[in-house]
Amino acid sequence: METSPIDLQTPSNIVWNVVDDEALLLDIETGEYFSLNPVATEIWTRLSEGQSRDTIASMLGEKYEVEPEVIASDIDELLNDLSQAGLLQ
Repeated sequence: METSPIDLQTPSNIVWNVVDDEALLLDIETGEYFSLNPVATEIWTRLSEGQSRDTIASMLGEKYEVEPEVIASDIDELLNDLSQAGLLQ
C-alpha cells in the first residue's frame, strides 16, 4: 500500500539549500547549522518535492540494492532525528 506524501514542513527559522550533494540547514535564530549526507539529502529533497516515503524507499532500494522496507525505516529514523533537532514541525 502506497503511503501519501509527507508534508515536509520546516519552521520559519530554518532555511536550507543543497551544496555539493549535501543539504545544509541553518537555524537563523541560533546560527546553528546541520548538514545531511548525500543519501539523506536525496531523501530530504524528494520529500520536499512531495514524493511519498514508499516511492522514495522503492527508488533508493533499487538504486542501492537494499530492501525498500529498510530504506523506509531509515527515512522514518531520519525524519524523527530532524524533528528532534527542531528542523521539522
